[in-house]
Amino acid sequence: MDRDAFLAGVRTAVARNRVPNASAIDPGPLVPDLPPVDLVAMFSEILERVDGHVHTGDALQALDEVVALYGAGPFLSWDTDRLPVSGAVAHLEELGCGRAEAEVSNQPDARKAHQVGYGDVHIGLTGAEAGFAETGSIVLRSGLGRPRMASLVPLIHVALLPAALIFRSPMHWLAEPETDIASDSNVVYITGPSRTADIEQQLNLGVHGPKELHVILI
Repeated sequence: MDRDAFLAGVRTAVARNRVPNASAIDPGPLVPDLPPVDLVAMFSEILERVDGHVHTGDALQALDEVVALYGAGPFLSWDTDRLPVSGAVAHLEELGCGRAEAEVSNQPDARKAHQVGYGDVHIGLTGAEAGFAETGSIVLRSGLGRPRMASLVPLIHVALLPAALIFRSPMHWLAEPETDIASDSNVVYITGPSRTADIEQQLNLGVHGPKELHVILI
């Protein structure tokens, strides 16, 4: 299209100050029609490409492997009834990991002392709403019994994810009738461990969040 004609069209549309009538029919989420794939295999491959780790099989045994690799230490966790593996919290405690208090006081001095104590937290244990095979991402919602700090503060983030909740992409997840995120104040997509690059283009892991991400598929 000629540049002058295009700009003239823009000026005319702006002068009218009117948005064209939209269709009264909501088409809903637009999900591409793609050939079937092994979602678990794709998710695992892509997550490992971005420096994440995937564990399959017995979830408690996978926790054993994580603690054996990094050592026992204080951990933050979602509440037991918010995790898809009910015995996970107790199992970490049996392995010598002490559970840190997630609730923060509203008193300034106590709040500051509590936040300073986060520096000792070693492991964060959470569930996950869904996983996306195309990007190796997981989705977390914070809320009652699901503290945000469990996935932000620790050196090692361990997420428990049912394999049945792995979708091809975010749009495939959002198109599901039971997916409702409008009522949540905090929904986070996580792709691998925290990473940043400095002015010299050196990639660093764990600067603004966990240095390790382990996803345990159940």
